[in-house]
Amino acid sequence: MNKTTRGMTGGALLALILVPLSAPATGQQERVVRVPVTGVVEMGLAPFIERGLHEAELSGASAVILDIDTPGGRVDAAERIIGALSRASVPVYGFVNTHAYSAGAMIALATDKVYMMPGAVMGAATPVDGQGTKASEKIVSAMRAQMRALAESHDLDPRIAEAMVDEDIAVDGVVESGKLLTLTTAEAERVGFAEPVDSWVDLLDRLDLSRAAVDEASVNWAERLVRFFTHPVVAPFLLSLGFLGLIVEIKTAGFGLAGAAGLLSLALFFGAHLLVGLAGAEDLILVAVGIALVGLEVFVVPGFG
Repeated sequence: MNKTTRGMTGGALLALILVPLSAPATGQQERVVRVPVTGVVEMGLAPFIERGLHEAELSGASAVILDIDTPGGRVDAAERIIGALSRASVPVYGFVNTHAYSAGAMIALATDKVYMMPGAVMGAATPVDGQGTKASEKIVSAMRAQMRALAESHDLDPRIAEAMVDEDIAVDGVVESGKLLTLTTAEAERVGFAEPVDSWVDLLDRLDLSRAAVDEASVNWAERLVRFFTHPVVAPFLLSLGFLGLIVEIKTAGFGLAGAAGLLSLALFFGAHLLVGLAGAEDLILVAVGIALVGLEVFVVPGFG
């Protein structure tokens, strides 16, 4: 072997060694972040989704997919989530695998595109009060405008979005007056509100992300506790139990179980709401003043009132 041949062989071997070392820099695997949106939409869900979006942006993920299965929940929580979605610098897609009712429909329509599994449904977004009855026209009007704005921002028919909120809105060929609109997968496809997919794998294929690594966002223990204590059923219970315990404590001599239960309930209520930004320093100051007055009543001047 002459010097020229040896030089070419050496160069080829060097190239074979260097190419694999440099490949990850130019062919880095794409990543997708899957964020579950399950259960009731409450204020504890919003920080979790915000964290998922933030981590996706930091990691350079190609997309975020919201895996939606929810009966709905608090409108203010949905609005906070919608705000986070509008600020996201990474594409966000909605994957309705079972239900997207009420606030869940709002969240789905706020994504860049909605995909639905066979048998999934989306809609029924009329706001209701704590007793399950339809909210006032003022609140319904605001919800209707929110849904209309979401539809318009994605070039969808705003009347169809409004019909999910208000049963008085009729859309030819879609829903008649007096009927609240809830779309099946086939109906959503027909009116352009969603595309059908057969599975999670099919969804990734549609997005050209079949080779992407999937990162599953999970709720940590702190977020799980906050979600529980801000649940629309649990939060009012804690508040009522807190005040009831303090009232019972005032009516009885000394400091006992009722007072301890009341203070603990209020601490859980305001602590959870403080973590999600629903309570501020002024709220905590008022609670502290109230507790101090109760202590004064019980220990210093009992029976004063």
